[in-house]
Amino acid sequence: MATITGQRARSTLPACDTPGGNHLSPDGLSRTAAEAAWHTVTPSIAGTPHVRISADGGRTYPARRIRPLPADPPDQPCTVPVYDPGSATGWMLALDLDPGRACADLTADNHLVGDVDHQAAELVQLLERLDARSVADVSPSGGRHVLVLFSSLLPWRELRDLVRAVSLRFPTVDPAPMASLGGQISPPGSRHKSGGWRVLSTPLEDARAAVEHPNGPEVWNALLTEFAAELQALETGTAVPDPVTAAELDATGAPWVPRLGGRAPLGAELEQVARTGRWDWSRHAGRSEARMAILGAAAARGWRLAEVQSAIASGAWKGLASLYERRSEPGRLERLLPAEWRKSVVFVSGQENVRGWHTSDVRSRPPAPIGDADEFGLIRRWLTAVLCAAEDPERVKGWGGRAIAARLVLLALGQAAMVSGSSVAEFGCRNLALHCALSHRTVARVLRMLAAEDDPLIDLVSPRRLARADRYQLRIPDKYAASARWRRRRSGRIEAVHSAFLVLGGPAALVYETLGPEPARGAEVARAARLSASAVSAALRVLAEHGLAERGPGGWRRGPVALADVAESTGAADLHREREDRYKRDRESWRARLRQYQGARRSPVTSGDGWLGLDDEDDWAAMLASRWPVLGHDFVRGPPSAARPAETA
Repeated sequence: MATITGQRARSTLPACDTPGGNHLSPDGLSRTAAEAAWHTVTPSIAGTPHVRISADGGRTYPARRIRPLPADPPDQPCTVPVYDPGSATGWMLALDLDPGRACADLTADNHLVGDVDHQAAELVQLLERLDARSVADVSPSGGRHVLVLFSSLLPWRELRDLVRAVSLRFPTVDPAPMASLGGQISPPGSRHKSGGWRVLSTPLEDARAAVEHPNGPEVWNALLTEFAAELQALETGTAVPDPVTAAELDATGAPWVPRLGGRAPLGAELEQVARTGRWDWSRHAGRSEARMAILGAAAARGWRLAEVQSAIASGAWKGLASLYERRSEPGRLERLLPAEWRKSVVFVSGQENVRGWHTSDVRSRPPAPIGDADEFGLIRRWLTAVLCAAEDPERVKGWGGRAIAARLVLLALGQAAMVSGSSVAEFGCRNLALHCALSHRTVARVLRMLAAEDDPLIDLVSPRRLARADRYQLRIPDKYAASARWRRRRSGRIEAVHSAFLVLGGPAALVYETLGPEPARGAEVARAARLSASAVSAALRVLAEHGLAERGPGGWRRGPVALADVAESTGAADLHREREDRYKRDRESWRARLRQYQGARRSPVTSGDGWLGLDDEDDWAAMLASRWPVLGHDFVRGPPSAARPAETA
């Protein structure tokens, strides 16, 4: 039995659905209907098979009154847990619409901003648009629940954040039931504090179908995309988020501007232009201007490139397609639309979506075009698989003492892949070392270890040769393929480890990454960072000493000090610049050595020269793979050979 601490833990629900309001007389749904709702839904939505029964008419639900889930609804008000505290997971999104959160303002259609019935109907319509099955109920006081079940367990913090994001758009949604691991909610068919019963507003057959066939990962990812702007506002800690934020990359790699409130339709005039292809010459000077007006309006209203392309393909925006047509240039739409979409996003967001990164001039291929959706989607799924690997005790045990270094190197590889626009990364160990707070020798050893694993995260495509670095293919292990589909893939720029952690250490980097504006207890931070409690405790002390973390009544959160300031004060910035200069000299010396050998290859060879005959390709390759002779006092060794162990860091 999962035990929730606290002798008289109060319910996470408010004392009544409408504080200070008048409750309807409990005419009561029949006991038979209540039992049908209970039997159909409640066993499937409970995080654990237990209930808390209230002995004071629904005012409190103390933890000491926890009972096994009964077959029939109790005669007293009761609640069920929304999470499993033991595994810190859940499979339900519980949206509690409370009339007590109603506002007095009216919308354009004369509905209260906090009108529960109106917002519940909008929520159900949104879920239907996303192909999500849900269960809805209503209490005698007018409060409503909308429950969305998933076929896989999800981290409780992900569910909590999504409920908070939903509450930003729908003010009557109370996030309290899912705000903590001990969250509780009254299930359908349970007794209400006013004396009636909670009744299903969803038809019983539809509720049974939603329970027996819960939603899959496509619905979960659609919800994350729908509320991307609200999730972004929560992560940045913005009290009143701006309606227009910096451009993000969606799951396909195309830039877009998430909009609070979700995607909005175009204005009547531009919608007409998109449908017919005819525009007002007094407003738009030509076809190009009309196209950009449509795309700019769509970007500002939260559209994504895939949605614009879908509208064109379906024929709804055939007028926009006609604005691209030119007989002498077939395929003009496919060529110009991604480029013009990017320009529109840049104009709307007011900020270039730059993917620049400090790297060498050696890349596996040029940056991928905007329309290369599969490549960016693969990279983001791979980063999710890296998190799954960090939670796998068997894999972490195989990493041993290099577990922290392995996670830092994988994060740097993910950033390198996003920058190059390819899942095949060709970045030297020195360049990766600058972005994972490790030495280049440690990076070389970790890369070899990762590539040699069974069911690895990276595959060695081709070994280094001359000025070319090792080429690694990002790979999603078969073991994590299913889990990666469920995890949240955060949009935006992928950041590797800051240089400040050259001094503060790798564990502090992983802990700092998990901290946000919202306070979290130490155990939650340890779970999110995938580290032991002792390692997290030590890392939090280090971060707090430099103002990067602060502890409040609710737990730990990020501190106000910037990483760049800490890097300067600790000397990490000077160490980083020294390494950067040294690695630059190493590369220049290596290339000079290659030019010297290339010149020797073109020179005539005599028996007195003491050189290998380089006319034969096998001899040339053998010479490159062997240890280089020392030709001067400024000799710098090249990349470590895969045939021999690297030197000690």
